[in-house]
Amino acid sequence: MSGNSRSLNFTSSDLGKDVNLMLMFEPPSNGTLYKDLFPVCWKVLKFTPSGISAARVEYTADTGLLVPQRDTGNLVAASNAQRCQTGQLCVMNTNDAGDNYLNPAVNGDPGVILCDFQTNRPADVAFGFFNKTGNKIEPVLKWDGVGVGSTLAVQLTPKLKIYAISDYQETELVRGEIRSPLLFEENLIALPNFSEWIVSINPASKAVEIARG
Repeated sequence: MSGNSRSLNFTSSDLGKDVNLMLMFEPPSNGTLYKDLFPVCWKVLKFTPSGISAARVEYTADTGLLVPQRDTGNLVAASNAQRCQTGQLCVMNTNDAGDNYLNPAVNGDPGVILCDFQTNRPADVAFGFFNKTGNKIEPVLKWDGVGVGSTLAVQLTPKLKIYAISDYQETELVRGEIRSPLLFEENLIALPNFSEWIVSINPASKAVEIARG
């Protein structure tokens, strides 16, 4: 995991206006996008109009699955979570109170993260990354209503996408196509362990830009 972790440092200088960046991961193909598969806003970075702003993003590659809490609106929070790495499988069960939970990961199939649904009813599940200290999982994808007896296979290429948009907050479901230009699209594994990025405003078009530092 540590060999696949990445740090990205974003800086700006005298932008002239507030800029918010929304970070999300490109979803895999197993699911119907915006119907039963939803990206989740991973991070929101804020940059000020004047002076120097900086924001550090830590991608740990410490993957896990989580049972989303009920009735949290558009925000995804974990009622239960387990680490689950590529090549492992987690089984989701339902307890006597009717609540779903994930069992600790066991060996699965090479190349994928598996979730086996042995629940009493169709269930939701989310996928995310644990933070650097390992005490919190940050969701990046959510599947709704996976059938009883089904097995979900997640094969994620960590392709990070960034948009200059202020409509989202962290852990919020992305329920439809983002109506804003894509500013950044990088497979994090293809980047060095640490990289620098400059956030700026194009003087001619007034558009936000992100360039390698």
